[in-house]
Amino acid sequence: MTHSLPLGWAFLFLPFAMLQTLAMVMAAPWLTGLIGRVSGRLSGVSSFPVMGRWQDIGHQFRRPRLGGGAGTLRALACAGALVLAVLGCGLTPAFTLVVPGLPAPGLLLICCVLVLALVLLNVPCVLGGGLGAVQGARAMLGTLLLLPALVPVFLLCGARDFSDFLATVHGLSPVTDGAPYVLAGVALFLVPALAWPVQDHQLALLAGPERAMWLWAADCVQMAWVVLALDMAWPGVLALPDDGAMEPWLSQCIADFAIWGGKLLFAALLLAFVRLVVLPPLRLARVRLVSIFLLGVLALQVTWSAHPPQDMREAGTASATVQEGAQAATTGVEDMSP
Repeated sequence: MTHSLPLGWAFLFLPFAMLQTLAMVMAAPWLTGLIGRVSGRLSGVSSFPVMGRWQDIGHQFRRPRLGGGAGTLRALACAGALVLAVLGCGLTPAFTLVVPGLPAPGLLLICCVLVLALVLLNVPCVLGGGLGAVQGARAMLGTLLLLPALVPVFLLCGARDFSDFLATVHGLSPVTDGAPYVLAGVALFLVPALAWPVQDHQLALLAGPERAMWLWAADCVQMAWVVLALDMAWPGVLALPDDGAMEPWLSQCIADFAIWGGKLLFAALLLAFVRLVVLPPLRLARVRLVSIFLLGVLALQVTWSAHPPQDMREAGTASATVQEGAQAATTGVEDMSP
């Protein structure tokens, strides 16, 4: 995407970027409620209604907060996690890509923001002391290890911004040339799919607005990871700004917004099925990290074999040209000999 667009595109894109972020932030608790509802139906356990998560968050905002010596630090951690989670939703394309020429973040920056939000979500558990502090520290370490596990996926995307990468692979078929990116999307999808379960004693330390911010931040982080995975696996349903008129792009945005809702329903069903598998937290962490790394390596290997680097292709072409020239010269000499 090296071409440039008129300045009017930038002013038109800003409301859509805000709408995209608002849609993700507001739909995040709904997605969590839908996952819990489907999981409850599949396992035969009674669960809250789909909008029960929103009701819980609204109820917690009206309750008084708990006191204590570490109450201020817990409140700052919850607020910081919510800010970073909303920022991660804003950096992740949901139904339209960034207009060419505007600055866009890379996948590494998006993942760093989301990982830092996950680290802050474990701070209240660490401040509580006792066994919960040990479990919170383990969860922090497992969260920080997500970045090394995602290194193959980062190498697959390269150093360019994420929107530019998605625009490059926008038209690839997910069955043929786009298959490696489907594998990378599955690797990203394993982050929320095999997440550590929320401990009851961790939420018992929070009440009032702190608990509401914690719940909302956790939902937004989950939403951002899910959308990242869907974007990587199927970028063809993202509206792509081009040099043409604005009307086709606007109509494509509306259609892709509806498709985005369908993709969230599909992701909720997958998450509900995956979370029926009950594993101890440490084993779940190891399974998640190893699976993410192996899928990323497999995606990188498939891409390398299907699309060799440009330098190697050029070297192979030059070598073939030299060999053809040598053969032609040899043939000419043989023809001239008596």
